Amino acid sequence: MRTTLLLMGPLNLVLVIWVWIGRVVFGVGGWFILILMPVALLLLVGLVATTILAWTQDGRPRSLTRGQSVAQIITWVGMLGFGAFLPDFGDTDDSYTSLLSQLFGRSDSLNSVSFTIAVAFGVAAVIGYLVLLVLLIARRRTAPLLAS
Repeated sequence: MRTTLLLMGPLNLVLVIWVWIGRVVFGVGGWFILILMPVALLLLVGLVATTILAWTQDGRPRSLTRGQSVAQIITWVGMLGFGAFLPDFGDTDDSYTSLLSQLFGRSDSLNSVSFTIAVAFGVAAVIGYLVLLVLLIARRRTAPLLAS
């Protein structure tokens, strides 16, 4: 899937920023901006690695396999959802906010649901990324055997 490959660089960069500080768009900004800084750096390094692996695969025209594309898209959807639903907190008791609480009003149960949704999206992003990494490495290891 050529389109997914072409979108890897720009979407990876935008979604790293989204995971880090994207909630600010919805008026949800607090301590997670600082807490997620190392996570954003780790995400950036990992996504740069898979982007390089994808662009240096054998074959012309360069493209991802269907499985690699699906894994990349799952990673993107997971990052988008995580960045949107992660509740944030500040220095006061009433500063716990999330996208859901901004839309439907503040409540502890809504923040709990929002956190659960964010965790589910985060798990999906990690699984998608790991599958993508394995598929990229596996294709690299079998490519010389196919050429023989």
